[in-house]
Amino acid sequence: MKLFRACCLGALALMIAAIAGLLILTFTLGRFANWGGPPENAAEQMDEFLHRDKESFVIIRDYLTGVRYRHSANSISIWRSSGATGFDGTMSLDSVLGHVPIEDDAVVRAIRQLFRNHYSSIVMSENHIRFPRWRTVDYNWGALYLLEGDEPPGAPPAATITLLAPLSVEGWYFYRVG
Repeated sequence: MKLFRACCLGALALMIAAIAGLLILTFTLGRFANWGGPPENAAEQMDEFLHRDKESFVIIRDYLTGVRYRHSANSISIWRSSGATGFDGTMSLDSVLGHVPIEDDAVVRAIRQLFRNHYSSIVMSENHIRFPRWRTVDYNWGALYLLEGDEPPGAPPAATITLLAPLSVEGWYFYRVG
């Protein structure tokens, strides 16, 4: 009888530990999966970063706009790579055109500067260019430039953009995707 009672108490302790562990994981797993999110004042910081890195943003924006029209590309992506420099000097034009070298040294330097300042990619699609500064598993936040001639719509410019707030420089916005 003592053995049965000890087994029952052991099983009960195991169930309580499992439930407690499940509750702890439920309330903390999202935080672990989404570490690296933006600080509380991300929009204000993004405005400061925009002013600090404005020359790089403008060089890249002007270059990508020209490339878009020369190649009739609907989307252009530049990603940080895992090499020593963090950038291989290429951009991806749509899925059909593939990777194309960036031949303008000033643009390559500007991109490397932004990647050193913790931007992870540069994406041009639809009517905007996004410069993600903070990333998690589910979201990314950063600076968005609305291409000239386009008006900010009542809703964000892409279905995946869930936040769009103007920054202090005309045409630039703080955004969240996800």
